[in-house]
Amino acid sequence: MTAEAQGVGRSSEPIDLQAVIETIPALVVCALANGSAEFANRAWQEYTGSSASELIGFGWHAAIHPDDLPKLIQEWTVAAAGGKPFESEARVRRADGEYHWFAIRKALAVSRDQVGRPSLRALIACEDIQERKQAQDRLQQSEQRWQTAFANSAIGIMMRDRTDRIFASNRAFRNMLGYTEAELYQLCQTDITYEEDRELNLELIGELWEGKRQHFQIEKRYRRKDGTLVWVRNNVALVPGAGGIAPFLFTIVEDITQRKQEESDRRYSEEKHRVVIEAASDAVICVDECSVILLANPATTRIFGYEPAELIGKPLTVLMPEFLRKLHEHGFRRYLATGQRHINWQGTELTGLRKNGDEFPVEISFGEVTAEGHRLFTGFVRDISERKQAEELRASLHATQAELVRVSRLTTMGELAASIAHEVNQPLTAVTNNANACLRLLATRNLEPEVLRRALEEIVADGTRASAVIARIRAFIKKTPTEKIELDMNEVIQEVLALTGRELHENRVLLECQLTKALPSVRADRVQMQQVVLNLIINGIEAMTTVTSRPRSLLVRSQLDESGDVLVAVHDSGTGLGLERDRVFAPFFTTKANGMGMGLPISRSLVEGQGGRLWATPNSPHGAVFSFTLPVAAGGLS
Repeated sequence: MTAEAQGVGRSSEPIDLQAVIETIPALVVCALANGSAEFANRAWQEYTGSSASELIGFGWHAAIHPDDLPKLIQEWTVAAAGGKPFESEARVRRADGEYHWFAIRKALAVSRDQVGRPSLRALIACEDIQERKQAQDRLQQSEQRWQTAFANSAIGIMMRDRTDRIFASNRAFRNMLGYTEAELYQLCQTDITYEEDRELNLELIGELWEGKRQHFQIEKRYRRKDGTLVWVRNNVALVPGAGGIAPFLFTIVEDITQRKQEESDRRYSEEKHRVVIEAASDAVICVDECSVILLANPATTRIFGYEPAELIGKPLTVLMPEFLRKLHEHGFRRYLATGQRHINWQGTELTGLRKNGDEFPVEISFGEVTAEGHRLFTGFVRDISERKQAEELRASLHATQAELVRVSRLTTMGELAASIAHEVNQPLTAVTNNANACLRLLATRNLEPEVLRRALEEIVADGTRASAVIARIRAFIKKTPTEKIELDMNEVIQEVLALTGRELHENRVLLECQLTKALPSVRADRVQMQQVVLNLIINGIEAMTTVTSRPRSLLVRSQLDESGDVLVAVHDSGTGLGLERDRVFAPFFTTKANGMGMGLPISRSLVEGQGGRLWATPNSPHGAVFSFTLPVAAGGLS
């Protein structure tokens, strides 16, 4: 006999099932052993919206969800055949057509048949479990979401028990360390922790198990399977045990290797910049948007006299003289508002103010950076007092050099006084002779127009020639600023030869010119180039004054050299350079009794000032060659 039957057997009398069922608020169907209904209570009828006649037999199955009915029938059949209790879950349709989950159970009861005899019946009771099912669904969905997040998280997740053994990990954690799941589960957390980080890590874990803390965060290193290290940030929490599950440690593991490398690189960069700033010979000063000094390097002490700590928090204007402060404040405010600068920020020369009140020239350069929403300005300040003094000295030396060059020209002209007098005397003599001839013709009343015209034309020509000689001399010795223009060096050579013609004649020097036609122009100062050519020609003439056993010859040559520069060379057949070859361009060195020793040094200085080069070489078979080159002017080549 089954348990259900035994329960029925303990009843003393059969009961009126229908009357009892109607008093039950739950949905109840009274059915035969095969599951066909004899009647359903009012609660069932009202819930399903079905009449009593519609529910008789297997009509009550119509309220069961089609997807759940086959399972319900199968379970009923199995339970009935085996005499076992029946319990199932299925969705039952409500009167409005919506299905709710119900727990369906069977109980046996004794009723009376039509003739009043006791009869065994099955009571099918339905309990609404919709909320429970929804809660189960939500729990299942939550677990599913957790499993999905756990498995697919980009951040590593790992769980370990009280023995420190890892019993769960996601793919991100395994990939981070290079272990397979099976390999990792054979390890303890300590096994993969870098040796130097173990002590602190174990201490914090101990505090978790002792209840001194609920969680902790730590940055440490793991050793990967291949032996390399990976920096991680672990967030570790103790999960209490529940439902037979022992407590365990839940760890979120974030790979911070790249961040650590960036921090290391940043620290290195900051240290490198700090060293550069500390070692800089210029003052380095950083100010904020209010022009308040935030940083000053040690060089600031040498330049301004302030210790860096004295300047922190002070306005930048403390380093400026009074007349610059208002200008700076106004310009700085305008720049912050509009971005317009009132001065150039790169290499601007201004005036600084030392702690002792001395003003001095400075060169400043400023840069701007924006960090975390704040604008910072870094200035580099260089004391240019020595440079300014050097510039003034250079200007003085340049003026002295220019005056020395002019003196050299005057000296050279003095040496050519006889030649100059001859050059001027010749046309003046011709003028006098022609004028006297005209007077004689007037005295004899021989006034032939053609004769007078020729005489007057010669007077004009000779006067013009004398004027040209004087003009050349005046231009040569005139004190004028240097002016670079495009020059034809052949014309310069011809002008100088016109001045030295008498000197060449009196010293019995044979002159030969080899001047390249259509020579490209150069860009240089005409008077300076005349002086160079004149110095070289006079130097060549004087070098041959003691030569008596061979012809005294002077060759002046112009051409383009291999590099495309204009080359001018003066060849003489004098005594040559001898042992003094390396000293001829030294200032104040001379082999002449009355020489200054400045002609060749000045000539070299003038040529180099035009971007050229002047040098000396031996001539074959006798004498020396003085050559110089000048770069061709832009557009000078056709």
